[in-house]
Amino acid sequence: MSPVKEDTENDHHSDQPASLSHSPLSATGKWGVCLLLFLATTLNYLDRQTLSILAPFLQKEMHFDNEALGWLFSVFYYSYTFSQIAVGPLLDRVNLRWAFGWAVVAWSLVAALPGLGTGLAALFIFRLLLGVMESPNWPAALRIVARTLPASERSLGSGIFTSGTSVGALIAPGLVLGIASAFGWRWGFILVASLGAVWFLGWLVFTGRRELAPVWIEREREQDDRSTGQAAAYKSLFRNQQFWRVLIVAILVNPCLYFSVNWLPTYFAQDRGITPGAEMGWILTAVYIGLDLGNIAGGGAVLWLAKNDWPVETARRTVFLCATALGILCAFVPSVRSLNATVALLVLANFGLGMWIAIYLTMAQEVSRTQISTAAGVLGGSGSLVGGFAMWAVGKVTRETHLFSIPLIAVAVAIALAALAGWAASAERIDEEREVLAA
Repeated sequence: MSPVKEDTENDHHSDQPASLSHSPLSATGKWGVCLLLFLATTLNYLDRQTLSILAPFLQKEMHFDNEALGWLFSVFYYSYTFSQIAVGPLLDRVNLRWAFGWAVVAWSLVAALPGLGTGLAALFIFRLLLGVMESPNWPAALRIVARTLPASERSLGSGIFTSGTSVGALIAPGLVLGIASAFGWRWGFILVASLGAVWFLGWLVFTGRRELAPVWIEREREQDDRSTGQAAAYKSLFRNQQFWRVLIVAILVNPCLYFSVNWLPTYFAQDRGITPGAEMGWILTAVYIGLDLGNIAGGGAVLWLAKNDWPVETARRTVFLCATALGILCAFVPSVRSLNATVALLVLANFGLGMWIAIYLTMAQEVSRTQISTAAGVLGGSGSLVGGFAMWAVGKVTRETHLFSIPLIAVAVAIALAALAGWAASAERIDEEREVLAA
């Protein structure tokens, strides 16, 4: 049995945070950390979503088509991919309080740069840099959640912080378009990015609490577990069959999320003839509320079922199967003519997608007990690599066909295939749960 495998099993059967061998954190401490992670993730997606919202303005002023826009989306994910893989091992070794805090400051500074851009080449470079700077968010946040919450609460903790993706997408239309209308599109980038400084001050104040010290500082035993070097850690990770099962989920679910937050504004503008403004704002708000509620509902449902004596892994499987049933509804969107019906289907599909994301992130957390950021970086990076290609492909296909039918159906297929991979990933743990219950 590989070392990573042992870590996974030990973590699965323990209902204590990965960082604590003594009394657990107070409710204020652990959920306060999750709230700050949620706010950081909101900023993370708000900063990257600004380009999606302002795309019609930029395309008109700088004269580029959907394929070029697809490249702007995809270059972010390519740099994000390799940076996540590289930063994961570093985050497994450093003080997470300072590493995560300064990461938010760094990506906020870079997110303001497109406001100074004068052409497509400059935007290309700025998006590449943004991918590098935003890459620590998920590897660091997943490690923090694993070190803060017990196993039964991690799906909810993951759902809370990752709901920042949909909240960022939710508030982006009104906030960004409001700023653009009042001050011009360039100030949309600059003023949104400045929110990172406010978050950093709050992070420094709250995370200085004494009870949170074990979250940021490694125990001696955990440091010894990683003393064999990163090459050995990767070797153990790649020998773990569970890693490969969760990897399949990652490369299927992540591109679906990226399509939702990047391309839906353009879909409604080009396929449904909705101009950027109040109507576009309420449509995107409704869709991303669905995504946000799904993030919370996925984790909340697992916690509720666990408290009602369901085995944790059985509860997670039940939730992601329900999420899949909702997610595949987006396949019916191309055949619907009514705008209200289209919005309703996309709200339900995004609700299911949000549930799926919460479950996937919990799977990623539990591939390894000690190399959480390394595993999360490789998994997230792989999902982003495929997602980057998918974002380019959407631009290419929609430029040629002038329709979004193929991308929408592809999202439904990917979610269905993710359910098969998720079923395989949960099978071994369900067997373990049955053995524990039988004993």
